[in-house]
Amino acid sequence: MKQKDKLLLIGTILIAFGVFMFFKSTRIYSWGFYRIGNSVSTGGILIALTIFDLVFLVATRHKITLLLLPVFIAMIVLSIVLGTHLSYHGSLLDLFLMLIPAAVGAGLVLRALLMKQEGA
Repeated sequence: MKQKDKLLLIGTILIAFGVFMFFKSTRIYSWGFYRIGNSVSTGGILIALTIFDLVFLVATRHKITLLLLPVFIAMIVLSIVLGTHLSYHGSLLDLFLMLIPAAVGAGLVLRALLMKQEGA
């Protein structure tokens, strides 16, 4: 197994372990789309823009519509993440001890992704 593959595997395992331990102590008490000023939900706007982009993609096959589709989908996911309310039950030290493996794993994954190919 190459060094890059080892780093990627170990980093992924550490990220999964850290995220699992974090969510084990976290409760979700509400989720939905992000609201601007507690009144306007971004979900409807983003879903409408995504549907319009799909219609224009099928109708015109323009490159910009193909590029905007993953952007709109990412914005929908981000809106749901921002609209989710989490409640953490634990101490600050517990939080750091849970997130350290995820941070180290993210560093290892980044190192593996930025490594040059061997034999190239």
